[in-house]
Amino acid sequence: MKKSVVLSTLGLAAALAVSGFGEDVVAQQSLQIGGRSANYGSANLRSGFMPDPRSVNIVAGGNIDARTLNLGAGCVGFVTRQPDYIVRLQTPSSNLRFYVVVPGASASTNTDTTLLVNTAGGGWICNDDSYGGANPTVNIPNAARGQYDVWVGSYVQGANARGRLFVTEMDRNHP
Repeated sequence: MKKSVVLSTLGLAAALAVSGFGEDVVAQQSLQIGGRSANYGSANLRSGFMPDPRSVNIVAGGNIDARTLNLGAGCVGFVTRQPDYIVRLQTPSSNLRFYVVVPGASASTNTDTTLLVNTAGGGWICNDDSYGGANPTVNIPNAARGQYDVWVGSYVQGANARGRLFVTEMDRNHP
């Protein structure tokens, strides 16, 4: 009986890897997706939330290299296993935006941050630099109801930049 359970588990893992689900499995083993806790808290938001933007102090960085997780284009930086922030969107939003501001951010000062967002649909949207600077932005048009897990990474391993993570629905709000 035990042999068949082990073989079934191995068969399932092989089937997932061959079917293309292997990348998601690797990410889920390395990052805590869909959990209840985050490094800097969480928010339950409804479309039209106030104040807009919402913000929270963060320290970017971690020991997991996002490049090794095969999450997609722009998913770079060093992050922690647990998300930095969780947004539970109670109603759909026509535009949900996450952005980070680190005063004086630049590659030369090791304060270049990255942003990784696991969407309510289970997809990944990532960014390194936006709006002509070293601060990242992730836009999610027509954001579905559900949980958004957010990681603020450091582009340089071992660098921990202090800044603020913002959540907004307004186009005019960005770094």
